Amino acid sequence: MVGKLKNYFFGSIFRRGATLLTFLTLGSYVLGLVRDMLFARVFGASRLLDVYYASFIIPDFLLNIFVAGALTAAFVPIFTYLYARNENVEAEKVATTMLVAAPLILLILAIPVFIFMPRLADVVAPGFAFEDKELLVLMARILLLSPIIFAVSNTLGNILISFERFWGYGLAPIFYNLGIIIGIPLARIFGPLGLIEGVVIGALLHLAVRWADIAKNRIRWRFPVQWRHPEFRKILKLMIPRMAGQPIEQITFFIFTNIASTLTVGSIVVLSFARNFQSVPVSLFGIAFSTAVFSSLAKKAALGDRAGFLHHLRETAKALGIMTGLSALFFFFFGEWIVRLLLGGGRFVESDVIRTGQLLAVFAFAIPAESFMHLIARSFYALKDTWTPLLVTLPGLILIAVLAKLLLPLMSLNALPFSFFVGLTLEVVILTFILLRKLRRL
Repeated sequence: MVGKLKNYFFGSIFRRGATLLTFLTLGSYVLGLVRDMLFARVFGASRLLDVYYASFIIPDFLLNIFVAGALTAAFVPIFTYLYARNENVEAEKVATTMLVAAPLILLILAIPVFIFMPRLADVVAPGFAFEDKELLVLMARILLLSPIIFAVSNTLGNILISFERFWGYGLAPIFYNLGIIIGIPLARIFGPLGLIEGVVIGALLHLAVRWADIAKNRIRWRFPVQWRHPEFRKILKLMIPRMAGQPIEQITFFIFTNIASTLTVGSIVVLSFARNFQSVPVSLFGIAFSTAVFSSLAKKAALGDRAGFLHHLRETAKALGIMTGLSALFFFFFGEWIVRLLLGGGRFVESDVIRTGQLLAVFAFAIPAESFMHLIARSFYALKDTWTPLLVTLPGLILIAVLAKLLLPLMSLNALPFSFFVGLTLEVVILTFILLRKLRRL
């Protein structure tokens, strides 16, 4: 097993960038860990930090619906297909149009959200006091800048993925976390809004890194934009089901935030910290491996090469299963110790450590399922199928929400990660079965 894993990392997947992305993602999470350590020790499990984390819900919701997941799922297969057929000029026309369209869509959507943010805040955190909701509204309104910036950055990132260039793609989150850390000293100067200013600085750094990398590439921007380009329209059509399915994760954690806001002070904070730890192996292995192999899957699908498609999928799945299984075991047995070692101290007291450790132990069960969800979803997108994942994950969201509500009296806050684990596991099983049947017809 060790020999196969070694061959995987230093063989074909190494050439496609999985190893590079894994180490760059690790660097991002090291900075993310520093960020959480500073937050925990400076602010503790306080209501201020509850408000800060809750303020991301609506802006992140917009970003993930209309850009982050939907754009990747639709853009990369089309762009890769055009380049695989040596239609470089058409690919560049589509890229230019999307580069303008993505931030424009976010800007248009941000205006009504900005206006109705007070009412949205009542939905996000019904348990907050009036003054906390006022701060939440102000923070969330400023944070609406970040989806517009990320719309440009993510478009550039998807072009880099298509070219299998991973340095700029992987470095950008590191600089984003650096900007968030800068917000901590800014908070001492400008008050709570300094934290939000750090987020905006991080988003600009995220964009700058990818822009610098794309400038070294062979792509040419071809203006004016062509709104009626047939391939651009195909992207929009492919985005529609993904736009409906992408917010499921955001809706899930919106529901969790809504529930946690009605519990004891600091519930949102410990939930967010536990989720941050749990998402480390998901990003290191699930997202990194899936992102690195996505372009190869899209090329094999475009050429109708079922054997090649299955080979890439199978080899990625083997390594993913080993790494995420070990990660789940580690966090289940040593999660509380890690939380105490890294976050304990200052205003983050022992009771906060215990609550976070318990949540992390339950969240650990979801690590393999969530990681495989990224790989399976990208396999469908490579086949230009964005509907099937939506039709499976939507009922999964309902199951997660219902389970969370039913188990809350019995398990308290632990009901949230447990329901997340159950729902994701069922989704992965169903999607895997459908994917294997679909590949028989490729």
